[in-house]
Amino acid sequence: MSGKNALRVSGVFAAAVYLTAAGWFFVLAPWSGFWALRVVPAAPFWLAAWLDNPAVRGAISGFGLVHFGAAWSWLDGAARNS
Repeated sequence: MSGKNALRVSGVFAAAVYLTAAGWFFVLAPWSGFWALRVVPAAPFWLAAWLDNPAVRGAISGFGLVHFGAAWSWLDGAARNS
């Protein structure tokens, strides 16, 4: 494996790991005690009610699912180009 190819594979792997970790955060955090005890009370008043809304929490979790799809796409593209 050439150095340039190894660097590309490492970059794709790092991006996929980041996207997967961010995906797990966005999927799980809005439904956790951390969200209810730390995020919502620390937000400005107008934003706190919005962040506590289940529909907004679901949208944030959906954003996490988009991260999983992006990670899969990066890994699939790298596998096809190898």
